[in-house]
Amino acid sequence: MQVKLKYLVLVGLILGVVSACTMVPVEPVSTKPERRPINIQQPDVEVTNESVAAEIKQLKTPRRVKDKILRLYHPDPVERAWAAYQLAKLGRGAAPAVPYLLELLNDDTPVLLSRYIGSGFRSSSDTTPAEEASRTLAKIGEPAVNGLVLALKSESENVRRLAAKSLGQIGNTQSIAILIDLLTDESRKVQATAAIALGNYRHPIASQKITEAFLSVTPQARVHLVYALSHINDIIAVPFLIEQLAQQTPDVRAAIVLALGKLRDARAIDSLLISVKDEDEIVRANAAYALSSFYSPEILTTLIEVLDDPVERVREGASEALGHLTGVNFGTSKSQWTAWWEQQKATMSKKNKSQ
Repeated sequence: MQVKLKYLVLVGLILGVVSACTMVPVEPVSTKPERRPINIQQPDVEVTNESVAAEIKQLKTPRRVKDKILRLYHPDPVERAWAAYQLAKLGRGAAPAVPYLLELLNDDTPVLLSRYIGSGFRSSSDTTPAEEASRTLAKIGEPAVNGLVLALKSESENVRRLAAKSLGQIGNTQSIAILIDLLTDESRKVQATAAIALGNYRHPIASQKITEAFLSVTPQARVHLVYALSHINDIIAVPFLIEQLAQQTPDVRAAIVLALGKLRDARAIDSLLISVKDEDEIVRANAAYALSSFYSPEILTTLIEVLDDPVERVREGASEALGHLTGVNFGTSKSQWTAWWEQQKATMSKKNKSQ
């Protein structure tokens, strides 16, 4: 009996220890909290035009795009501009917004828009909802071309200007002829914008179409085409402009000589040297300034001779070109320039003999 009792006591002790162990609370394994994305729902924008709102809501495009399109109709112009700016970030993905952005080209309300430029910094700039819409249409690209072409027929000068600007930034070659026609627009701002838009093209077909249309447009439009050619800088630009120089009106000749200076092609030097003796004072002044893009003894000698010109603006053009080429400033004093140049030639002659 004593042996059995000992066994019973031992078993009881073991069971007690086991039960005690099971009663000890166990600390749970620590886990990181689950990270869930925070979705901030923008309140729906109240669009007073119910048909437009219904139309936008029926678009087969993601909700985030629809919300931004709806925001183009926000009563606050800053919100409208911001919505257009945000749509630009989607690029071609914002194509469903094209008709609504085209409508926004009429909105010239001045606003100050703050843009995020990275690293926690923002940049603010003066703009309008129309300007932001124009930039966005350019970012969308090809899907916006047809609508922009139609916008060029708008009665609003600013709509036509912004549409031309967007087309130039898109660079669709099919719109080149349309922009050339726009050079005869009644608004000089639209004409200038069309010229700048043409200058944005970097395709040989642009130069070809411009040169083909050159003689069929007005002299005023030719001035704009010369500007465009100087920016496109295609291989055919310089010989074409040289060929046209003697045949054009003073305004066009003045534009051509400046363009030849900008293009910096040595084939233009002879034409510029002749143009500093042109009968028109603006052509002479522009030609003198354009010669500052080149350097040769003949050019320096010619520019010093131009300091005898009876027109002050021509003398100033020659003086500025001389200063740019030599780093010396004698103003329009021909005697000082002549003395300096003779000294330079004597120095160069001595160096040549010593060699």
